[in-house]
Amino acid sequence: MPNVRTQCREAYTPRTISKAVLKALVEALVDFKPGLPTTSRKIKARAISAGKSTELEGPECWKVTDPHSLAELENVRVELLLASTDHRKCELHVEFRSGQILLSVSDIETSWGKSVFEDTRVLLSELGISSKGFNARLRKAYGLLDIFQNVLLALAMAVFAVWLTGRRTIYLYASLALFVAGVMPALTRSYHFFSPPRKTPIFQETVAKARNFPWAEATAVLAFFTGLLQLATALFAIVW
Repeated sequence: MPNVRTQCREAYTPRTISKAVLKALVEALVDFKPGLPTTSRKIKARAISAGKSTELEGPECWKVTDPHSLAELENVRVELLLASTDHRKCELHVEFRSGQILLSVSDIETSWGKSVFEDTRVLLSELGISSKGFNARLRKAYGLLDIFQNVLLALAMAVFAVWLTGRRTIYLYASLALFVAGVMPALTRSYHFFSPPRKTPIFQETVAKARNFPWAEATAVLAFFTGLLQLATALFAIVW
């Protein structure tokens, strides 16, 4: 009878973190969930950069990045294997890439997977690795505006046509706001095309500084909600 495998995965926005945070993550995983009836525990880490790959095992595997230039790191993976028997085990992976941070848990007939996954999510949040603050919510909302960009521009033109007919200032404001919300993603993509952003390092020696406030995303999201508010006000005035 084949083994039953269950998996849980979650991806986070990439963040530059310090090597001290990587060390704290490894140290926390060494004694992770001590109440589990494991027969063996194994933790290891692997680092990959241009033309070089290193792997370490044990409590000091966080030093796996030492032989690499932090600016050239492409992938760092921390793995924790919790085994009940040879055929019953739970594997935890935390992977750092330039494009995302990935958490995955694979469980083979131990029933630990869900608990391990949820506790690891909490751990990553406490260490500031998977932070989902205001900036992350702004970027998520901005991503939705990017998807509906053409719809917003068409709606802006429709509202502008209504303003030409009725000359009510509120429609002009709504049209301008929705136009800004729709055109901002295109402007951002154009800017990145002519001036590509620098590659964000995965790790750095010292504590990472907070990212700059996402002004472009905030402007587009604020304009979108302003446009909706203006339209709602106009409709309310018509009804009442």
